[in-house]
Amino acid sequence: MDTLKYQLPNDAKYFSTVRLMLTALLNILNRDIEEIEDLKMAVTETLNIAHDLKTKEIIDLVFEIEENKIKIYVNEIDQEKLDSCEELSLAKTVIDYLVDDCVFKEKTMILTKEF
Repeated sequence: MDTLKYQLPNDAKYFSTVRLMLTALLNILNRDIEEIEDLKMAVTETLNIAHDLKTKEIIDLVFEIEENKIKIYVNEIDQEKLDSCEELSLAKTVIDYLVDDCVFKEKTMILTKEF
């Protein structure tokens, strides 16, 4: 398993850097354009949730790459706060549709996409 860590300010102007990095990473893994676009959208929605919840000034992301899947950990997303915020429910629905699994562990949202 390979692990990449990425840290950025909780500011939407930097979110495109995550999308670019994710695109390059998935290209290295020979994923098709549909999978790339789905994961980019899911990660963008997750970052938007972290931004809207404003729990912390820094967002930490961890990408775990295995032979048949990728797991993306996004910290500082409190499930209770997310569930109580009705305007973010659509973003969570989009994420659930685009990835194979979306779970919470403590204050971290974990997205899993199998290949």
